Order: sequence, then C-alpha cells, then structure tokens
Amino acid sequence: MPPSKRKLAQIAAMEKARDVLSSQQAVLASDTAKEDLWKDLQTANLHIQDLKSELAQKDIEIKKISTKFEKATEKLNEYEALISLWKTKHADTYHELHMQRQTTKRAQAKHVRLEKQLCILQEANTSASSQEVHALRKSVGHSKQVKERAIEAVQAKILQKKSVHHLVQKGVFTEETRNIVRLLVKVGCSRNYVNEVISAILKSAGITIVGSIGRTSIARILREGYYAGQIQLGYEMQHTEGMTFSADGTSHRSINYNSRHVRLLAEDYTTPGNAAKQRVTRTFGIQSSRDGSSEEALADWENSPLGKHSGGIISFVNLLIKLMGMNTDHCSKEKKDAQMFEELKAWAVDQHLGEERILDMSLEEVTEYFKNAEDKMIKKAGGLRKWSTLPDFKKAERKAIMVEEAVAELGKDAFEDLSDEEKWIFRLFIWAGCGAHKDLNTVRGGYLAMLEWWDKNESETVVRPVLLANRDNDPVVQEHKTTLEQGDTPTLAQEHAFHKSTCGAIKTADIAGAIFNHKDDKKGHHDIFRYWWWEHVGIPFTFPDTSNNRFQCYCDAAAALILYKDEFLEFLETLQINKQNSALNHMETNLRNALNCTSTTTELAVLAIYAEAIYYPYMKSVRDSSAGAQNMLDLAPLHAHVYDHIQKIIENPDILIGDDASYLTASLHGEEWQDPAVVQKILKLIPTLPHFRELFIAFFTGAAETWMRFTSEFAPGGLIDEATVEEKELAWMPTTNDENEGALGSFWQLMQHQPQLTLLSHNALALFFRNGTQAFMAAKFTKEEDYQFLHMLGRGPVEEGMRCRDIVEFWDKRRAEKTVRKSLFSTATFATLLNKSGPGSL
Repeated sequence: MPPSKRKLAQIAAMEKARDVLSSQQAVLASDTAKEDLWKDLQTANLHIQDLKSELAQKDIEIKKISTKFEKATEKLNEYEALISLWKTKHADTYHELHMQRQTTKRAQAKHVRLEKQLCILQEANTSASSQEVHALRKSVGHSKQVKERAIEAVQAKILQKKSVHHLVQKGVFTEETRNIVRLLVKVGCSRNYVNEVISAILKSAGITIVGSIGRTSIARILREGYYAGQIQLGYEMQHTEGMTFSADGTSHRSINYNSRHVRLLAEDYTTPGNAAKQRVTRTFGIQSSRDGSSEEALADWENSPLGKHSGGIISFVNLLIKLMGMNTDHCSKEKKDAQMFEELKAWAVDQHLGEERILDMSLEEVTEYFKNAEDKMIKKAGGLRKWSTLPDFKKAERKAIMVEEAVAELGKDAFEDLSDEEKWIFRLFIWAGCGAHKDLNTVRGGYLAMLEWWDKNESETVVRPVLLANRDNDPVVQEHKTTLEQGDTPTLAQEHAFHKSTCGAIKTADIAGAIFNHKDDKKGHHDIFRYWWWEHVGIPFTFPDTSNNRFQCYCDAAAALILYKDEFLEFLETLQINKQNSALNHMETNLRNALNCTSTTTELAVLAIYAEAIYYPYMKSVRDSSAGAQNMLDLAPLHAHVYDHIQKIIENPDILIGDDASYLTASLHGEEWQDPAVVQKILKLIPTLPHFRELFIAFFTGAAETWMRFTSEFAPGGLIDEATVEEKELAWMPTTNDENEGALGSFWQLMQHQPQLTLLSHNALALFFRNGTQAFMAAKFTKEEDYQFLHMLGRGPVEEGMRCRDIVEFWDKRRAEKTVRKSLFSTATFATLLNKSGPGSL
C-alpha cells in the first residue's frame, strides 16, 4: 500500500531538517577549525620565539667555542714550530746514533761468527790441542771487549757534543748564536740578561755553555740584521718589474715618525732553487722626521733603506722608475706625499731616458751639448767675470744643477719619441686610499648630516639629545639655561661654554669608552666592569676601544649600548650604591642621562643599523682573508655597489627598517646580520623613537655624499678605470693601510714596554723578522765572505745619535730663520710707519 500524503510530507520535512542540521554542523565545524588553526598559529609563534632564543644562546656558545678553537689553533702552531726546532736541533744527534747503530751491528755480526767458530771447534776432534782452543776462546773474549769499547767511545763522543755548546767558533759568534740573540731581544729580553738566559736554558737541558756575549756584541748583531734587511730590500727591488709604496705617520713624545712599506713580487726562498715568486710586503721600518711636512716625509724616504741603495749597481733613479703607485689614507698630507712622489718619478724618467740618450751619442756630440749648457749657465750667472768671482762650492752647486737639467732636457726629448704605450707605462702612477679610512670618513659624514638635521629642524617638538657638558662647563651651561628661561641675554662665557659642549651618540660612546675601557689603565673601571658583566650577563665582554679611537669602534659601541642598555644602567646603579658617598661622578652621570635620553638613543640606533647594513659587510669584503691577497685596484665594482645600495636604502628605507625587513635585501651582500639581536632590538625600538626615519635618511644621505668623495679614484675615466689588467698587476696594492697602522701601533707599544730600545734596534728587528731576512740569508749568502761583510757593517758608526743631532739642528735652524724674518718684518713695519708720519713725528 503506497504511503499517504501525510506520511510523504512528514518524510520530506524530516529530510529538510536533516539538511538544515548538516549545514549548521558544517558551520560549527568551520568555526571550530578556525579556532584550532588560530591556536596552532599562536603555538607556532611561541615556538618560533623559543627557537630564536635558543638560536641566540647557541650563537653565544659558538662564539665561545670559536674563541677556544682559535686559542687551540695558536697553541698547535706554537707546538709545531717547537717540534720543527727540536727536529733541526737533534739532526746531528740522530746521525751519531745511526752511526753507533751501524757499529753495533757490525760488532754483533762478528761476535756471532766467532761463536759459530767456537762451536765448531768444540764439536771437532777431541784430540785438538788445548792451546788452539784457548787461543780461540781468547779471541772471542777480545772481540767482546773491542765491541764494548767501541760502543762506549761513540756514546762518550755523542754525550760530549750534546753536553757542550760553543757560542764562538774561531773567534766569531756562530750564526745560530746570532739568531738566538735576535729572537730573545725581539721577545723583550733585556740585553743585560741575554747571556744569562741562554746559559740558564742550556743548563736546564744539561748542556755546558762555552763563551759569553755582552751588550756591545748584541748591539752589533742587531745592526747586522738591519744591514742584511737593507741588502734584501735592494736585491728584491732591483729584480722586480714594478712596485708600490704605502706610508703613514704619527707622533710619539713630540717626535714625528713615519712607517713605510713596499709591495712587489719576490722569490720564495723556501722553495727549491727559489724559482717560485710570490707577492710580498716588505717594511722599510720606522723613520723619525724633523717635522710632519710632506717635504720632510720625502726626505725621510731618501734616508730610508730605499734611498741608501742609491749609486753603485742599484740606482735610486732606476728604482723610482719601477714605482707604479702609492697607497695611503685620505689625509691631505699623505695625498701630497703621493703627488710629490709622482713628480719625483717623472724627474727620474727624464733622467733615465736622458742618460740612455747620452750613451747613444758620440763623444763629440756629448762634449758640444754640455759645452752649450755650460755657456748658458755662465751667461745666466751674469757673465764670465761674475762667474769667476763665485766661490768654488757655489760653482759646484750650479754645475750639478746644470748637468741635471741638461740630462733632463735630453730625457724629455727622448720621451716624446716613445710610443703612446711606452709613455703610459713610464708615467703610470696610481694612488688609492685605504678602504678602512673610506668607511671611517663615511660614518663621520653621515653623522655630520644628522647633526645638520637637528640644526634645521629644532623646535618645541623636535628636542636635541641631552647636552653632555664636562665638569667645568656644566655649571656655566646651567646658568646659560636659567638665563634664557628668565628672558635675559647670556654672557660671552656662558655662550662659549654652551657651544663648546657636545651631545649625541658619538659623545655618549666616547664617555662610555672612557668609563669602561679607558686607554689609561689607572682610569675607568676596566676589570671590575668585565668581572661584573661576566657574572650578571654571562658572556665575556670588553667595551669597544673608543678611548683610543679604533676603526668602527663607535658603531660597535652604539650597538652595545642599544642591545645592553638596561645592563649598563644596572651597572651604574651598582656602582653608585657601592661608592662611599653613594653618588656617581660627573662623567658617569652624563652617561646615565644619555642612556635615558630618547634622542640620543635614536642616534645610537641609526649608527648601529648602518653598521649592520653597510659597515660590517664592506669591511668583511676588503679584509676577506679567504680570497687571498686582494688588489685594491680590482675593487671598483665593490665600491660602486656600496653607493648603489646606500641609494636604494634612501629611496626605500623600509627594506632596512620596515616590519618585513630582511638581511637578504637590506644587507650589502645579502648575508646574515653580524649580530641579529642588535637588528631585532632596533626594529623593536623604532616605534618608540620619534624622528628616527628622518634622522635615518639624513645619515644615509650624508654617508652617500661622503662615499662619493672618498672613492673618487674609481671614477669612470680615471687612472684605475683606464688601467689594463697587466698595469693593475704592476701597481698592485692592498685594500687597507693596515701594515703601516699596525707597524706604528706596534712601535708605540714596544717603546712603552722597552723604552731603552733605540729606533735603530727596533728597525733592525722589524726588517729582519717581518721581511723574512733569515730565509733570504740562508738562500743567498752562500759564501763566508757574505757574512764577513755583514760583520764589518755591524761594527760601523751608529746612526741613532746622528739622527737626533739632525733633528735638533733642524729646529735650531728654523728658529733662527723665523727670528730673522720677524726682525726684518719689524724693521720694515717701523720704516713704513716712519715714512707715513714723517721724520718730524719722532
């Protein structure tokens, strides 16, 4: 029976209800899934934060492990050097033991043969005479005694050689003794104790020393190393095709000092036959200068080992022709030095070509040419009568100038006859600035642009960083502030104190460096700060050396102050509590005020974020040791890329400071941040820092403008851009001026620890060890006469006292000249006044 209509209606209603229920359950399930997904997202975010924290912790652990690994590597290198030393030392002992072993083997073989003969005799006919048996037995016993005596003799001979060391052989100190003396003096051993140290070391090894060495002999040995280094420099510069110089200067105890280096291709003295060549950097040592001028710097070059090779086989002119460029920092004095060297090379080229032209001329042509030049000289002097009245030394001076000018005139004519390529090579001289100084000045230019932004936009809503006046100016600055608030006009003293006082990130970093890591060990908190940091922060930390103004120290300090601001404030609070009067001093108070200043924090953040995006990646590129020795002349693309990247950030700051900022697009080379925690901290602080974006753009704009000025040598159409690959190889120069910076720093530290050390002794050690002179001597000094020549030079006159007298005489001469000029000026002024007023006025 078919269902009724009512039944059908009920079934349809039930199906409709099921559909409605299904749709409602689907909606409910969808809402539940969204909530589950949201909870999962929150959980994943928390997990990401935990992973980031764990990653930061692992980074710290990796840094600690890397530090330990570096120390272990240094220790391993020391042990390898020690093993090599002992292998060399015991080579003779090994030979003696080998000979002893061969003697023992022969004796043992003879003993075995005799024993076999004895056995044969014992087994022979018993009727053999007892006399023959006795003789054989006696022969066997005698062989044993011979063997034992031979062994004892060899052992005694070896023991005697091992237990006695002769400092002198045939009245001359051995080369081994001389090398030990140089090494002991280099590591800081006083000359008074060199003999005692050698004796103590050998005595501890059971070796008796024969002979002694005194201070005079030690001084001569050091001078011998200095002259050996000069011989090496002359040899290598003579046999190279091209070379470049670098220089830097500083002052120590009111005396100007200059460091000089040369870069060239030289033989590898450690390879068989010295066939391989390698690019090396050789030092000329440190020279004292009479003053800090470029003219005196050029004179110091001529007094350096380079200039001392003039004449003879090695000509100063021939060496200058091989000079292809110079690498210095960007100060005007060093640039002027390079310009003067370029002019000096042009003079050397004219002299060289002129000398070659003279060699091609006949004797009659040469005589006629110089006769005409002499006639012109006499005519210029006023004629033959006046020429004859000149003193002999004046005539000699003018003749020397005449010959030089005549040769140069021939050289200029010969130069014009050369092809364009030959002219280009002869005149090739490229200057390039230090990469570290480029970025140093770029940071300075960016910071000055930030200061200019404060000057232009200062108002009630734009507040400058807190003023950090020193202890003497602070009361006057407070009076200046009170005077302005009262509507009065500040005094000149108040205005002077106000404008002399500074503020901002650089001043803050400078104060922090003076408090936590002062260059004077008696000032600041130094170790107590480091100990406290280790206990409370848990990582080893030394504040960047802003007190000594090291490269990138202010950016490093800014990053540290941003990342650990709370920790620094906590240390200052601990310091205040532990003081007897419970009060910070003026400098510590200034640092606390600066750390609590929002505008100062903004400047610190800009410095730190610039360093992460530009500074650290660039310095890593120019100092990349994994790429081997880089030629500064090949880095034009790198410097162009830096400028382009800065411009990209200026046009779109969000790639560096936006919410979605990533090192893939913000960092110079798209590499991981040097310190990701610093970047995360800055991005977190940006919303709380007013005017951050404006200051950020101002800094990068100023940095871009400064970068263009300090990379002008790479401009299109310039010498570097036009140079070929071969020419760049001839004019190879490093990316930084670290060799000279480091040499001057090492000299300063050495003179602090060994004030008795003379400049000659320092240069002797520097040339001998840094230039690898010992390997050069081992490869090239093949005859006894070579060493005897060095010994003769070491006994020659000492230059140190002569140089000191030269500096004093220069100062006395300049004083006399200025006194005369001042007297003449006063006389001329008096005469002028007398003419104006008339004789009756007196």
